[in-house]
Amino acid sequence: MAKRDLPTCLFCGRIISPPQETKTDFGDITFGKCECGAIYVCEPTGHNQGDALVDAMLLASPEGIENVDLGVNFELIERDYDLRTHQYVYVKNSPFTGRIFFIRPIIEKNTPNTGEKIKISKKDFLSLLERQDFETLQHASLHNQNVLGWLIGLSYDKEKPLAWTAIEAMGYIAKAYVLAQKIEPLRNTIRKLLWSMTDESGGIGWRAAELIGEIINAEPSHFEDIIPILWSQREEESFLESVLRSMIKLSKKINLTEYINFEKDEMIKLLNHEKDEIRALTAILINRLKIGLEIPKEIEEILLPVYNHGKIMKLKIVKAEKFL
Repeated sequence: MAKRDLPTCLFCGRIISPPQETKTDFGDITFGKCECGAIYVCEPTGHNQGDALVDAMLLASPEGIENVDLGVNFELIERDYDLRTHQYVYVKNSPFTGRIFFIRPIIEKNTPNTGEKIKISKKDFLSLLERQDFETLQHASLHNQNVLGWLIGLSYDKEKPLAWTAIEAMGYIAKAYVLAQKIEPLRNTIRKLLWSMTDESGGIGWRAAELIGEIINAEPSHFEDIIPILWSQREEESFLESVLRSMIKLSKKINLTEYINFEKDEMIKLLNHEKDEIRALTAILINRLKIGLEIPKEIEEILLPVYNHGKIMKLKIVKAEKFL
């Protein structure tokens, strides 16, 4: 059985301790506190979630839940959770599915400064991208969603370093949107990218999977439903390399086996793919997932293109993995 990752705070990503049943002014509540200030309340059976939500709101605002306006002065994220094993649950028919609620005040200092609007033309955007001025791009993109489209348009040609920079920039911009609590524009961008990967669309998003991976990686808890969909795009040969790169990226942050069933037979088949890059990327993903398959020695000698600080390099997988 694969080792399961410890649950982390859905706001800050810190590992959390199991919630404990504690006597409070509002009765016995099973809860815990994260270092970031978030409070998390567990309802272990899944049958009294309304009570648990009220408890969370009372703990977050002892003066009364009438002072809690979700989405305005407090933010809430919830997830299926098994108190018995202290694990998040991703399989809906699990016999131990409870619920855990994370709540915390919306703190302005955690939101990027979006006060003065930055006007940005496509020429300005290209200049910022070439200089890798990601901070200014973050700020500008919050006022001009055209930046998201411009990044997509530049990402196709993997022979050009600027295309790789555009993919990297998408990750920075996604983080800014998450901090600014602008999740829907990111989800809309993901929908457009997935659409670009279908036969019906006008333009083919050859590297759309990597862009989607960068968005998910900004805060996976907001995009859990997309992770299996992203992996399913591997079935189209032209997207396979991009999907593998996106999975390797995400494997640094989440336990992918919680979302996807990686079948050994398929991974062995990919290790024997006709393209060297697919074989090398598959080997790296196998190592990351600890699937337990032996990597042929000849694959270890393959030179894989990787990107770092504006340059494309070709490295053997033992070194290439550090840049993926």
